Amino acid sequence: MKTLKAFFKSFFGDVIGHDNKILFGCWCCAVVLILALGLVLGSESVSILGVAESREYHVNFDNPVEIKRVHVMPNQVVKKGDLLVELSQADLDLQLRTLKARQDRLSAELKLRRQIYRLTRDVTRLPDEADPLQVELVDTRREIDLIENKLRNLFVFADVDGAVAAVNYKDGEKAPAFAPLVTLVPINPTYVNGYVNENLRSSISIGQIVDVSSAGGAVVQGQVIGVGSRIVPIPERLLRIQSLPAWGREVVVKIPTANGFLLGERVTVKKSWRLSLFSSAQADEKELQWDVVHQSLADIRFPAGITNQFQPEVSGIAYLPEIRQFALISDDYPESRPLILLMNQNGEVAEQTLPIEGLDEMEDIESVSLQGPYIYLLSSLSATSKGNLKKARQLFVQVKRDGLHFRMEKEVDLRGALLAALKNSTDPALKSIFLHSRGTKKDDLEIEGHFVKGDDLYVALKRPILQKHEGLILRIKSLGNLFDKGQVATSDVSIAYRFQLKLPQADSEFYLTDITFEGDSVYVASSCRSDKCSAVWKVMPGTTTAELVQEFDVRKLEGIAIAPASRQIYGVFDNKKNGKFITIPYMSAKVRE
Repeated sequence: MKTLKAFFKSFFGDVIGHDNKILFGCWCCAVVLILALGLVLGSESVSILGVAESREYHVNFDNPVEIKRVHVMPNQVVKKGDLLVELSQADLDLQLRTLKARQDRLSAELKLRRQIYRLTRDVTRLPDEADPLQVELVDTRREIDLIENKLRNLFVFADVDGAVAAVNYKDGEKAPAFAPLVTLVPINPTYVNGYVNENLRSSISIGQIVDVSSAGGAVVQGQVIGVGSRIVPIPERLLRIQSLPAWGREVVVKIPTANGFLLGERVTVKKSWRLSLFSSAQADEKELQWDVVHQSLADIRFPAGITNQFQPEVSGIAYLPEIRQFALISDDYPESRPLILLMNQNGEVAEQTLPIEGLDEMEDIESVSLQGPYIYLLSSLSATSKGNLKKARQLFVQVKRDGLHFRMEKEVDLRGALLAALKNSTDPALKSIFLHSRGTKKDDLEIEGHFVKGDDLYVALKRPILQKHEGLILRIKSLGNLFDKGQVATSDVSIAYRFQLKLPQADSEFYLTDITFEGDSVYVASSCRSDKCSAVWKVMPGTTTAELVQEFDVRKLEGIAIAPASRQIYGVFDNKKNGKFITIPYMSAKVRE
């Protein structure tokens, strides 16, 4: 160390001189600056002029189709997942009926043959793969599966956010194979198509990160996804001197959808200069993360066309898989005439309101469920705030759905039928529910959630509560008899689930607001009676304690529905002014949000 100090002292004193230290420092800075400038100028540049563009999306099919209903018009802005076109199913329905009739005939013949085999023991039975009847039955079932799969794909949805550029067919028209029915153009550009001049030395490669900027000042980060392997003429618009032709390699750069560029705007692409602690190989492997999914409580966005008619008080939700939309219901409607509202998975409600043909009046609708081609609506069954009973508040309704057309098929006074069955029950808990149901606001029977599973109806009681921190779900068998006879047999009513709703570190009291099934498990929505909270629970068969899935610091969780494709529970809240929704994974368990 002393030797090093002595060397520097001798160098600055004898070689540089004490009076020349400042001059020596300036020379050193100049040398470093020249070396850095030479390094930058000597490096391979990336400077590309390009145009921000997006590709058109054409909706077409590889076989002829008949248009049942077009749900969009030219220049309409649509979101990803919005319904565009509904196809006709008349021919498919006819084919399906024919195939099922053939299946029934083949099954009957096969059953008869097996009976004959049992009676004539000396006849050798053919193996299934060698039995022509069995082979034909298997082929018929495969054809049925194929037709049913086509029936599930009669609804066409937007794959991207964008605007409708063209609608080429009208309702009722037939389109040939591969004919574009609807053309979509994304609102924002999604890629840059640029060119590198052949005279510029630049080793641009796929996966390279670049900065894309426009004359308007917008700058985003992009990623090179394509580099041309041949020299082509550069478009005149991208020439620096438009009267002087030039050639170069084509380069395609992917940019995030939220970019601030105009469609067709000219942009500049440059190499991103930044310090990195990683090697270039590691940087190339790093993927850009542009679209971050943030799950939180969000507003349900109602269009002005709906809010100008009435302010929906969302009370239930059901998922319609064919159209990938949620059916929403409200507590109250203008003139008590129910309407179905459609909401996508982003919480945006469609402008169109869907009436229910044949259902002229129904009040205080609290829950909705779905099974096959039917939607079921249930009123609260409770008395009014003044203690009056009204038939319109006691209904359970079966609605047939055909695409976006809804028609009431059956209705029943469920309050009267249920209480008549409970009155004669020998089960102490069921008898107690009947005794509490006196039509008073404090003790009256009230149901806010239901679910139809097979031929059984499950109802979740909001009132009465027999024990503190307890949830009750009743099971009513023989749904067909309920609608046909308007009655419930005493033996058909039982307690399906009875469980504790208790938070680990709080004494909040909950009431049930909705239920939905996933296999044998029941997911229960609940809201606190007095505290500011709601929760989703999971109840397994044979258990007496509900497992907390997620708790919210907001009241009035009104309904839940499962979207199997996204494996999410969608919950809707009612806060009178505007509804809110939440999504949570339905396979995970959380304690706090």
